[in-house]
Amino acid sequence: MLTLHRVLCPVDFSDPSRRALRHALAISRWHESELTVLHAEDVLRHAASVQAVGYPGLAARHYQELRELIDDAGGKSRDVKVHVVTGDPVSKILEHAAHDASNVIVMGTHGRSGFQRLFLGSVTEKVLRTARPPVLTVGAATDVVPAHDFSFKRILCAVDFSGCSLAALRYATTLAASSGANVAALNVMEWLPVAYDPLLGPATDLAGYQMAAEALGRQRLHNAIVELALENVEEVVGAGKPHHEILRIAEERHSDLIVLGIHGRNPVGRMLFGSTAEPVVRRAACPVLTVRDEVQLASVAA
Repeated sequence: MLTLHRVLCPVDFSDPSRRALRHALAISRWHESELTVLHAEDVLRHAASVQAVGYPGLAARHYQELRELIDDAGGKSRDVKVHVVTGDPVSKILEHAAHDASNVIVMGTHGRSGFQRLFLGSVTEKVLRTARPPVLTVGAATDVVPAHDFSFKRILCAVDFSGCSLAALRYATTLAASSGANVAALNVMEWLPVAYDPLLGPATDLAGYQMAAEALGRQRLHNAIVELALENVEEVVGAGKPHHEILRIAEERHSDLIVLGIHGRNPVGRMLFGSTAEPVVRRAACPVLTVRDEVQLASVAA
């Protein structure tokens, strides 16, 4: 069973970060975790604010604003650690995550266009790409306000048989064990265009090809689950653009969490399914958990 002992939630006082804070509080309540709320202010912006307000007054104001934000989000009765720091937000988030051995980072996203529009500009993109612990993103389309006793019950994990997606599936099933959640493993097949000659007809039997490909996908998915010795995992196969299918099936199944694997050493463009992670993170109506391929479950459960 996986227990998230330490949760880190960076906030910038925006609506997306408020949504993320509500989820961070819910997760910390369910796992009885230590929750740290962090506000990191850019050096230039901080300098301008200090000139206008003065350092002691600015730090005290941010600290009080964070406390009020936590209270408004339902954390008044929780013992929450609060940190106000100055410097590059990405560096400060990663430093705190490493220093505290955070088990998960919970962040908000604006979701208007690409990663350049995510929470704190490109901060979430960089954290997703470089953070060692899993990152839970709560997008602008997330329409569920977690209840006090909230826990994930319907988890959808995308699998493309890469090492990172299999690591994500192991993580999803271990996380599910703590709340009795249902886990569905989804493999999406993206059809390649089939050449057509007006004289000779289709280059192949398209219907037959699709049926055979679907059968192969189902078998590969089943074999992967068996090899990982995972139990109580539902096997789902879809066809189409991967991110469209992930979002569609998540909505259709009322999933309250999507889990994606990401490559630990490659840039964001090399995420699971190539360009899939970005639109899923941005458009999902539920939180998205991205898991690096080298995540160590044993250290999380310790």
